[in-house]
Amino acid sequence: MTAAPTGPDAQVLRPWRPTHALVRAFVLGALGALGAITLRRADLLILATPVLAAAGWGWWMRPRHIASATVRVEHPRLVEGAVTTCTLEVALPQGAEEVLAHLSGDPFVAIGEATAAERSGCPTSPPVHLRRAAWSVRATRWGARRVGPVLVSVRSPWWAYRTDVARIDPVEVTAVPQRSGFDAGAPTPHPEGLVGVNRSTGVGSGAELASIRPFQAGDRLRRIHWPTSLRTGEFHVTTTHADQDAHVALVVDAFSDLGPREGVDGRATSLDLTVRAAASVAAHYLGSGDRVSLRVLGTHGTPRLPARSGPTQARRIEDVLAAVEPATDRELSRRQLMDGLTSGCVVVVLTPLVHPRMAGAVASIAARGLTTIAVDTLPEHLWADAADVHLALAWRLRRLACDEDIHRLGGVGVPVVPWRGPGSLDQVLRDAARRARRPRMARR
Repeated sequence: MTAAPTGPDAQVLRPWRPTHALVRAFVLGALGALGAITLRRADLLILATPVLAAAGWGWWMRPRHIASATVRVEHPRLVEGAVTTCTLEVALPQGAEEVLAHLSGDPFVAIGEATAAERSGCPTSPPVHLRRAAWSVRATRWGARRVGPVLVSVRSPWWAYRTDVARIDPVEVTAVPQRSGFDAGAPTPHPEGLVGVNRSTGVGSGAELASIRPFQAGDRLRRIHWPTSLRTGEFHVTTTHADQDAHVALVVDAFSDLGPREGVDGRATSLDLTVRAAASVAAHYLGSGDRVSLRVLGTHGTPRLPARSGPTQARRIEDVLAAVEPATDRELSRRQLMDGLTSGCVVVVLTPLVHPRMAGAVASIAARGLTTIAVDTLPEHLWADAADVHLALAWRLRRLACDEDIHRLGGVGVPVVPWRGPGSLDQVLRDAARRARRPRMARR
């Protein structure tokens, strides 16, 4: 028997086997016919004939070829909470009639009811007809999710022949973190790039007026300020502040994942808040033309993304955040933290401040003279909703320790703000932009 192919990804199902019903029908029919002949009982022959006829018909109409199946996911990359479709396509040879299928998935994959469809007359050799089953699939939490495996079995008419249950390998789906609509109205400190939308301290081609000065050789005529020129009798031109981009370095703390993992529809864990906040901040600054870099602490083997701009960088950042596995690396090295942090960049550290060395690491970044902002991603519901008295007390003690770290960081000039979505960093960015114009001491 040959397989009925449906494409390069088709998986051949198990060979056909007679069912117990077919064997039972043959045995009972044969015994009935033998008893009728031996005992000369016409009534037994009348009873046995339909059974033998049904068994013979089922054997004659048996499938001559093996079925094959293919599993596809419409969108292998989606945002957590979004819905896609998983389609099972089974190529049924002549003689196959019914398909039984069951789809399972990851704990954070919600599977809906299946819908079936059929298409006959496919121009293949041997001829087949396609049976499709589609499930709605929803990823309820970010990360690498598996849709499947799919268990498939095929039956022939009258359930005479069947295939053993075949397991089709699951399909990998990447669920990227959901953005929280972050928006910052404050300017980004230290714009030092080539082109962007942030006002620089230097004079150049831009949109914001800097000063009005006398005309010099090489000035463009469109820069002439006619009211001043007419009043003074000499040509004057306007100068503007240069519009440049800034480097925003995101540091993600993945040393812990605190709280129940309830997905996008429930309460967020500390790592949920961290990766969603990182995705939101990165999308905002990349959309403004700035350069964004990313490093993840506490995850073994996660690549460090250098500073780049554009939608491709946003996709890279989302893919790296979706691949974060918490607490796979407990070491916090200074080289891993400081490498690539150049002068003038703005460092945004997203952390629940649980790791005992995290506060000191954030303070060491600020000691190098870099504008550093710490975003507190410890969920409030951890101690607010604790039903057990001892658990609530433990979380309050943890909160007191975090408050002490926040106070220490504030003493070295690092503001710590809780993550609240849009506008979370506005005030600290305005303060940082004002401080950026002042001279400061840095540790070399």
